[in-house]
Amino acid sequence: MAEPSVNLMPASGPPPLALAVEDSHLISEIVGRLEPRERQDARILDDPRALIEQGDLTMAEVIIISYPVMRQLAKYHLDELTSFCRRNNVVLLIRSPEFLDSIGFLEFVDGVIFADATMERVRDILLLSKSGYSILPSAAVMDIVSDRLRCDTLAKLSVIELSILDQVRLAKTNRAIARSLGLTEANVKTKVRAILKALKFQNRTEAAVFAARQSELIRQIVGRQGHEKGVEASDKGLPH
Repeated sequence: MAEPSVNLMPASGPPPLALAVEDSHLISEIVGRLEPRERQDARILDDPRALIEQGDLTMAEVIIISYPVMRQLAKYHLDELTSFCRRNNVVLLIRSPEFLDSIGFLEFVDGVIFADATMERVRDILLLSKSGYSILPSAAVMDIVSDRLRCDTLAKLSVIELSILDQVRLAKTNRAIARSLGLTEANVKTKVRAILKALKFQNRTEAAVFAARQSELIRQIVGRQGHEKGVEASDKGLPH
């Protein structure tokens, strides 16, 4: 993707957006999602230290700071960075695996963009931040990241466990699930407990809500595992 053309210093007033992001590909993706006029007025900070050294100036209406930049600035200029974030509308750009490490920054930013999850909502997030709204409350952030971590765990479940989870989604009892899958009720009960533990759910209701959101992914994993087992059985000359 070609580097976006940006006007580093608009003619008058602060630009709508400034980016302190170390990854040029992420910069291109963000800027590419803006309207043409917004792209022209975007400001790319080649040296993020300008956030600290020019902290008294209004850099932009909204500033996107990536987690690596935020972490580096916090290491040497924590007080100045905290003050800057409190005076400006700041959005933190992170990847889901960085979330747990970034929790300490959430209290003084106005929103979060997940580079691997919510990039399609960039414009909405920036507009809300510009209006002074808290874009992504911590509870919502936790939901997004927890879902992604659980999605990674889904692939580690067996086909029968995934099938049970899919029936939990339908609010079926253990007895009904057992009849449907040809298992004993005790076996289903044991497997439900294992599923809740693996996916870190407190109860079946949480699991059912998650399974409803991820029903398509569950079906894809079941289909993929079934195919892989079929191929393995064919390689060994076994029926499948």
